[in-house]
Amino acid sequence: MATHTGTLKYEAVQNYINGRFQDEALEALEVHSPLDGTLLTTVPLSTEKTLDQAVQAAKNALPQWSAATVKERVQIFYTYRNLLLENLDRLSELICAENGKTFSEARAELEKSVELTEFACSMPQMVGEEVLEVSRGVECRIERRPVGVVASITPFNFPSMVPHWSIPNALVLGNTMIVKPSEKVPLSLVEAAKLLQKAGLPDGVFNIVNGDKTIVEAICDHPDIGAISFVGSTAVAKTVYRRGTSNLKRVLAMGGAKNHLIVLPDAHVAMTATNVIASVTGCAGQRCMAAAAMIAVGNTEEIIDRICEEARKMVPGKDIGAVISKAALQRIENYITQAEQQGAKIRVDGRGVKIPGRENGYYVGATVIDQVTPDMAIAREEVFGPVLAILRSESLKEAIGIENANPYGNAAAVFTQNGGAAREVINQASAGMIGVNVGVPVPREPFSFGGWNESKFGALDITGKSSIEFWTQLKKVTTKWNAEAGINWMS
Repeated sequence: MATHTGTLKYEAVQNYINGRFQDEALEALEVHSPLDGTLLTTVPLSTEKTLDQAVQAAKNALPQWSAATVKERVQIFYTYRNLLLENLDRLSELICAENGKTFSEARAELEKSVELTEFACSMPQMVGEEVLEVSRGVECRIERRPVGVVASITPFNFPSMVPHWSIPNALVLGNTMIVKPSEKVPLSLVEAAKLLQKAGLPDGVFNIVNGDKTIVEAICDHPDIGAISFVGSTAVAKTVYRRGTSNLKRVLAMGGAKNHLIVLPDAHVAMTATNVIASVTGCAGQRCMAAAAMIAVGNTEEIIDRICEEARKMVPGKDIGAVISKAALQRIENYITQAEQQGAKIRVDGRGVKIPGRENGYYVGATVIDQVTPDMAIAREEVFGPVLAILRSESLKEAIGIENANPYGNAAAVFTQNGGAAREVINQASAGMIGVNVGVPVPREPFSFGGWNESKFGALDITGKSSIEFWTQLKKVTTKWNAEAGINWMS
């Protein structure tokens, strides 16, 4: 492994292939905690050769794993679910260290991973075969079979939850898998591998290959990988989708977002303000479901004032975690500065945060920017930080037009006490997930997660019932046993 500049807080990360952690002589990157700059570990920059080894291990494990019944496969994930719960606090601390979340946010992420695993454990009730006697003595049957060796490429903002969008469902449905985690947060998946092995998962069914762009491209090109799930920025999602599908793979690539919250004058003041700020600042704004733009319709001054009041209560390092890196910090602050220079009004300013004892951490406070116009970068581009841009409109129709004009389509929300107005937004907003008086409209299982437009590339969704279609292929069987049946077109 490459040398590093200090003492590691955790063991150097290794690739996990065929049930073993591999200590290869590979170049490595240092991983520092965004909380305070502590050197956490190193992560290997793997080569295509390493990926080949992982794919071969997955291929070797596939026949026996896919031959097991779904009920047999599920038993392992029942045990794994219990292991997650037993280690909840320890795993939450790990997420805090590598991602920068607050402890409560990290724990909530782990609890969501548990929920996703529980959904996978319900597969025997959802993937039963369909059988119909289509003619006397002739029946048709549909069976679900795994795609085969599959891959998942995951981002830094949810080191546990986003991998669990894919891992439990894909494996319970009989696939074997290679996961490439973000090189910024490699530690949580190391622990997942250990717990899966402890739960009884056979060697080779689950593999981890760390690295950077080289491994992403190799996954897209590898002839023995049949499907890829990806979560990350829209620019990279497009590249992965184009490259993967050009190599005849199934690809579901989730991109970025610019979610709009439409606030009407009749909205409940306290509920709206607390929900909007929670959506803006949760996970330091580093989530594709964060409120990024708010459209204030008509006279909403009391609500906006209350939003600013709630924003000022948020304490960086306590209520708001760190952003992932110095580069992210600089990018977010540059967006705020640029908006100010273009004429927007900074109502609450989160720039320049320094926390005693964490001077080497990366923090941005809750920020509210008013008088933003649709042409400004802060209104159009994904900032990925705890920053709310407030745009103004005279009517609900105009607000919906602003929402529709943005290229993304992950989520939209409306805050109102008028059911007709809410239905208008539900019907007309160009987004895959809609909230009514809900700032983060993430569906719970069995409902699936997935956006529209520039926020998703590929068919189906990544979680819930829709994911079953992505991770399986159908085998249609027609049988006839009665010799007396007449000869017809099916013969």
